[in-house]
Amino acid sequence: MSLTTAPASHDPARDFPELAPYARTVVRLHPRRGVPGPRGSHLGGPMLWPAAEPWPRCGEHEEPMAAVAQLTTADFPEIRFPDGTDVVQLLWCPDWHDQPHPEGWGQACRLFWRRAAEVTDLLTEQPRSEDPDPDMVPRPCVLHPERLTEYPCVEELPAGPARRYKAWLAGRNLPDDVSAIPGYKLGGSMTWGVTDRPEHLECEACRAPLELFLQFDTSEYGLGSWGPEGTPDRFWPLEERGLEPRTDAWWAALEPTGMTIGRGGHAGLFVCSADPRHPASHFTQ
Repeated sequence: MSLTTAPASHDPARDFPELAPYARTVVRLHPRRGVPGPRGSHLGGPMLWPAAEPWPRCGEHEEPMAAVAQLTTADFPEIRFPDGTDVVQLLWCPDWHDQPHPEGWGQACRLFWRRAAEVTDLLTEQPRSEDPDPDMVPRPCVLHPERLTEYPCVEELPAGPARRYKAWLAGRNLPDDVSAIPGYKLGGSMTWGVTDRPEHLECEACRAPLELFLQFDTSEYGLGSWGPEGTPDRFWPLEERGLEPRTDAWWAALEPTGMTIGRGGHAGLFVCSADPRHPASHFTQ
C-alpha cells in the first residue's frame, strides 16, 4: 500500500529564494495498524532482540521499557547508521520524566544500534510493563514511507534570514503546510507551542547541536481545513479520503498508533548531530 500527501499550497522558495538552501527531505512514516515482523521496520512491533541480552528497564520506575520503533537501513537510507550497524531500535519508559538537558519533559528513551545479521537467536517472549500507560505504548504498525520537501520553522533559521522571512510572510496569510510537517516522520522540524524551543538545543555528552530524529504525533493530520472552506487537510492521504468519518477505519487512519502524546500534541526524539550513539533527548509539546 502506498499513501500520498497532497501537493503543497505554495512553494515559498519560489517567491523568497533566500529560503531555498534550507529545503530538506523528510520521510512521513505513515504508520498503519498491522502485523509487523521482528526483522522489518515498524512501530510497536516485535524487536530484533538477542535472546542473551537483558531487556532494558527504567531505573526510576523499575519497569520494563516499551518497544516503540525499529527502523532499518534498507527502508530508511537517510539515517546516519554508525559503522557496522543497519538497524536502530527505540525503547522508552511509558511514564513521564523530566528532561534535564536541555530542559523539557517526555519519555526516558534509549536507542540501540545493531547489525541484523549478528542477531540469530531472537528473544521471542518480549517483556511488557505490568501496568503501562496505554497512551504511550504504540499499537503494532507497519510503515509506508513517503519522501517530502519541508522548510524549517522560522525559529530554526539564522537570525538574518529569519527576520527577512518573517517580514516577507507578514500580511500574506499563507497556509503553513510547508514547514514542520505533522504526523510521524523522520527528520525535519518540530513546532514548539507548549514550551519554548530550548535556546541551546545541544548534546549533553559533547555539546554538538541536536537534530530531530523522529517525530511522534497524536494525529496524522488535522480535522479542519487549511484552504478554502471544505478543503481537506493537505496531510490527509489521498488514498484514504473515501473513508467514512468517525468509523473505526477512519479513526485507525487518523490515530494509527493509539498513543496520546502529551495533551493531544506531538513530541520529538532528538539525537546528537556528531554521534547518534550519544544519549538521545525527548521533548513533548
